[in-house]
Amino acid sequence: MYVASLKIENFRQFGENEHAVEFVFSPGFNLLVGENDAGKTTVVDALRHLLWTTSQDYHRLTVDDFHVSGAERAETLSISAILRGLTTPEQATFLEYLTTSPGETPHLSVSLTASRLDGGTAAKGRIAVSFRAGALGSGPPIEGTIREFLRTTYLRPLRDAEAELTAGRGSRLSQILASHPEFAGQHVSDYQDGGPPPATLVGIMAQAEALIQANPVVTSVRDTINREFLASLSLAADPLAAAISVARRTDLQQVLEKLELALGSRAGVQLPTRRGLGLNNVLFMATELLLLGAAEGMPLLLIEEPEAHLHPQMQLRLMELLELRSKPGPGRVQVIATTHSPALAAKADIEAITLLADHKAFPLDHKSTALEKADYAFLRRFLDVTKANLFFARSVIIVEGDAENILLPALAEGLGRPLAKYGVSIVNVGHRGLFRYARIFQRTDGTTSPIRVACLTDRDFPTAASAAYVPPPAPPGPGEAARRKFENDFTVEELEAAVAGLKARDGGSVRTFVSPRWTLEHDIAAAGLGQLSHRAIRMARRAKDKNDVLTDQEIAHQIQTADAEFAGWQAQELASDEIAARIYRSLFDKRASKVEAAHYLAAEIPKQDWEPENLARRLPRYLVEAIEYVTEPIERIEDVI
Repeated sequence: MYVASLKIENFRQFGENEHAVEFVFSPGFNLLVGENDAGKTTVVDALRHLLWTTSQDYHRLTVDDFHVSGAERAETLSISAILRGLTTPEQATFLEYLTTSPGETPHLSVSLTASRLDGGTAAKGRIAVSFRAGALGSGPPIEGTIREFLRTTYLRPLRDAEAELTAGRGSRLSQILASHPEFAGQHVSDYQDGGPPPATLVGIMAQAEALIQANPVVTSVRDTINREFLASLSLAADPLAAAISVARRTDLQQVLEKLELALGSRAGVQLPTRRGLGLNNVLFMATELLLLGAAEGMPLLLIEEPEAHLHPQMQLRLMELLELRSKPGPGRVQVIATTHSPALAAKADIEAITLLADHKAFPLDHKSTALEKADYAFLRRFLDVTKANLFFARSVIIVEGDAENILLPALAEGLGRPLAKYGVSIVNVGHRGLFRYARIFQRTDGTTSPIRVACLTDRDFPTAASAAYVPPPAPPGPGEAARRKFENDFTVEELEAAVAGLKARDGGSVRTFVSPRWTLEHDIAAAGLGQLSHRAIRMARRAKDKNDVLTDQEIAHQIQTADAEFAGWQAQELASDEIAARIYRSLFDKRASKVEAAHYLAAEIPKQDWEPENLARRLPRYLVEAIEYVTEPIERIEDVI
């Protein structure tokens, strides 16, 4: 039995009608990702209210749980789920509550509806709640023993794992052990005075209690209390006598509450030591999985932020365990987890992920996104931690290389649009396959993701002015047409078609921004940052020749030399494209590193103290438009290219 779907209406962030939200879950591992307040915890809490939890933790609906739109708070809310995959015994348990449809296996529909009771002062804040089965809650009420079969396991985000596993009244460990099938029959005492050693826990405790009561020290103290104190306080018809025992009663729950679970000491340490919070957290989760895989009832684990207190390598090990336990087979567990960890998001199968944004749910399975089958295999292999931050961003810029990754934050900062402030993540894919990642945000149902995605790519056609500084294409082989490489090799219509081809996969919230001529570095130099670009590339060239970091004196010398060369080109009245080609030549010939050049240019821009509008006029328009798209418009910017 597993939760196949969930609908939430008028509960916290989620409204009604088109603002309600529906989720489809797999019977295995499910991961909810998104920024803070996107609704991940609301989904988990909705399931807790609907199904209740095995930990018996107290939670109830309050007025604050009703959705607010503008100045109006909803009068009612509803949470409903469909449970599928019921085994034959489970179908027998829920027989009168099942929903049957022609051609479908019987399933269980469960609904919670709640209404505010604001009629008078005495009723203020009170809420009427009902649980019913059937489609739209039209079936019989769900209560009593039936509810016990629906309880799920919930692990809160900031867990005190050590406290959960420590002995004590009502401890979580005692609840887990009491529910485990292996402990069946342990509640019966098989202790017999003078008989064989007992085998059950209660029998062992009864034997221990008998031995304690027979201990000479204990009997001596007991007799002293009775003889010297209680005898003189007794009434003739009601003598007082004391007995020392382990506890007032010996039952299984009491025995289990005396147990605790802890990790053993580190290797090489002989005495007991306390282990770290993260490792205790892993132990606690392992214990919960032990019960889930063995006990009757709902095999569902709700877990918020499983990465809590864990370093990245341990997070990956935990993800492997959760995925393993949620695979088909005996003891299978359905897992619905939330996370803020790029490490977990990168490790998970992307089809198991549901992205929450703007209080809407966007499943990433193959039926819901524009990703192709090959894209899923590709992302499974190459979606690493640095790229997985796209799941937690408000907007995304996808770039082809490290240079853009370094330079764009500096440009956005100079434009008064710091990317961190606007929740923008840069994803460096390291190649031109931008759309393998961008298609994550494109929907097959025609809806538009609220997460804007800007793809930056190069047009890669040098201008005619660059021809003298760029090696010509290799001569064509026998029977080959002449190779075309430069801008003047194409007609205007062909150039427009080439750019249109780069944008052909745009759609939804995804837009592609193409450099106007050649590459990022060339076009920045041509637009208005030629002098700074020349400085940066000269410093990068010198750093590569030296194979070491430049000193302050070397940097000053390179800046002076670069400025003199640039001034000479301007005195010759060379065209901006030709100057840009001369500047770019060292990068083209790989005599300087693009990454180093981007690093030096990013450091030079803040030193100029330009106003955002001034910097914008010096940049290629496509860069400004891309930054505007993922942040907000920048006023008073004139077209430069």
